[in-house]
Amino acid sequence: MSPNTSSIRARSSWGRVWGVACGAALALALLSLAFVWPSAESEMDGLAVAVTGDADAVAGFTRGAEDGLGEVIDIVTVEDRADAVRGIEDRSYIGALVLGMEPEVLTAPAAGQVPAAFMSQMAGQLQATIDGQVFSGVTDGLRAALSGVAPGGPPNGAPGEAPTGPPAGAPSGPPPAALLEQIPDALPAVQITEVVSYSEGDPNGVGITSAGIPLTVGTLLASILIAFTVTGRWRRISAVLALGIGGGLILALIMGTWLEVLPAPFGILWLALAMSLTATSSLFVGLHSALGRAGLGIAAVLTLFAAMPWAAFAVPYQFLPGGLGAMGQGMIPGATTTLTRSVSYFPDAATAGVWWALIIWAVIGLACFFVRPDRLAPSLRPQTPSTTSPTRSSEETHA
Repeated sequence: MSPNTSSIRARSSWGRVWGVACGAALALALLSLAFVWPSAESEMDGLAVAVTGDADAVAGFTRGAEDGLGEVIDIVTVEDRADAVRGIEDRSYIGALVLGMEPEVLTAPAAGQVPAAFMSQMAGQLQATIDGQVFSGVTDGLRAALSGVAPGGPPNGAPGEAPTGPPAGAPSGPPPAALLEQIPDALPAVQITEVVSYSEGDPNGVGITSAGIPLTVGTLLASILIAFTVTGRWRRISAVLALGIGGGLILALIMGTWLEVLPAPFGILWLALAMSLTATSSLFVGLHSALGRAGLGIAAVLTLFAAMPWAAFAVPYQFLPGGLGAMGQGMIPGATTTLTRSVSYFPDAATAGVWWALIIWAVIGLACFFVRPDRLAPSLRPQTPSTTSPTRSSEETHA
């Protein structure tokens, strides 16, 4: 037998080949389903729009919106415009309608592209409704004056005869020429006011929408690097904390100070990003310390394959089916997305829930470091005299 014969590996059996191929195909299908299905089945639901202004106009709009918009959003009547603005700033409403002589639509583009597009559509529908009401009122008045009838009443005179004048007891209206003079030169225009806009560095919100995926994947890769290159419990914990603090600082400088994608106060943004990085890296490295490579697989499922599709990077989390959006807010990518958007554009919004979500995940990850004893691998243990090579002992003897 040649010396190289023992180094030749046996060929894999065909059963193993087909098993691995089918398993990989199934994993690919599940991954695609996890990312595509929530977006494909998403529906507009769970959002609220405030309405204020003239009481009669608000009541009429609310009644008319119950059949159509009532299935999509919640119409909430508020006291005045200031209440509507406060609700938009704390993310209670995606926008507001101010009805009256000077109609206005309040929007928050920083809430996301979908809510902003919906409010723009509502502004167009409101303008069309106002135009239709003005046109209908003018034409009804002209028709009544020309026919000699009160709007909505029957023509005077005998059946089959032309009307001879205003009906008995009807108030005399202005002549048609006077009605024409009353037509306004311009129709009332709906004013659109942006209450919370994107920053100058990210005017369309593309940066903040796309930041979630590279942040999650980048932290995953950095965590795997720590898991395979750093040994020792406290050294691993130190590496995880250094990644969270240092990485959070660098990302805050890049996305906050330089690119202005996340225009939050620097200290708060640094803390939010540091908590996100620490939660992800502690979970990966901690589970690897406790379970080995299987722990990395579990961490990948929790932060990548399940959490990322439920994080709602581009749409409101309420749109995702089956409560997946609410579940995603309790996982690291979803909590990070909501937290960074809120501290950047909606400082009055409630964020305690997502802060606690990141803290809990970080604590779980750090606790995993203490599941198993802190033992070095056999190859890394210091050699004892009994393990000294014979050659070295012989050399020392002859020396």
